[in-house]
Amino acid sequence: MDPLTVSSCHCDGWPVVEVAGELDISTAHLLGDHLEDVIAVHRPAHVVLDLSRLEFCDASGLSVLVWAHHAADGRDGRLRLVCPEGSTRRLLRITELTEVIPVHCTLEEALAAAEAERTPAATAAPSRA
Repeated sequence: MDPLTVSSCHCDGWPVVEVAGELDISTAHLLGDHLEDVIAVHRPAHVVLDLSRLEFCDASGLSVLVWAHHAADGRDGRLRLVCPEGSTRRLLRITELTEVIPVHCTLEEALAAAEAERTPAATAAPSRA
């Protein structure tokens, strides 16, 4: 397996953090530190975390995801995960994190969902009093 690599970019105006390799007790701090930096400069802190190239994740990795979810929420935002079907997605389901953190199969789906959530008033029908 490969060591963890973490990088960031902006895609369609959204901060996207991409990870690849192994997310475990020896590498979780790398992702945590990176996410802390990204979340700190955004308000609202809507962040997409792309786990598509993640090969392995253990409990310490899941702890980072939970922390990032709470940190984004604390800055009026939301963490969204990109995680196709596979062992990591199965781990998210087993631990019921899919019930707490939105998980999408592709980056495009995550960005579309984030955009739809950002502009609900623009798509909602006008209310009548």
